[in-house]
Amino acid sequence: RKFPGSNPVRETVIIRPLLGVGREEIKKWMQQRGLGWREDSTNALNDARRNIIRNEVFPIFGRINPSFVRTLGEDMERIRQTDDIADEYFREAARSIVKEKGDALEISVSPLLELKHWRYVLWRILEDCSFSAPTFGKLCELLERYRSEPLGTVTLSGKTFQSPSFVLRARRKTLVLLPRQL
Repeated sequence: RKFPGSNPVRETVIIRPLLGVGREEIKKWMQQRGLGWREDSTNALNDARRNIIRNEVFPIFGRINPSFVRTLGEDMERIRQTDDIADEYFREAARSIVKEKGDALEISVSPLLELKHWRYVLWRILEDCSFSAPTFGKLCELLERYRSEPLGTVTLSGKTFQSPSFVLRARRKTLVLLPRQL
């Protein structure tokens, strides 16, 4: 769920990301400790996006704003903290609306829709189920109509949403997530 390579790793000898440290500083640090330097030859090739960003974009941003790399590192820390807050919010919300019943996951609709960020919570519940963006959008549209229209004018019952590996069946007061029977 996190941005790959953005979380600091400090339990081992690996410390990342090293955005705030230049290549020459790293080489010097390693030499002072008698460590060898090995350059991955593919790092110099701009055939991958990450290399274009590393070799072309970051240097340009660094010339425009010398504190760019430091600021980016600080922003990444704030993003990590925000991600932790969102995880905590999701776990707390899911505890009260999701129940496991055998192979099924049952989502209580009314408590879900009372949440300020119900779309985010629903997305987190379904994120590993391979629902397409259009399918998720249609589900959210249905739930929004159900939430905003007078009671009884929009029904959930009988609506089905499918992904390659799951089916989500809307019942009167619940959404039931099941593995697809292939």
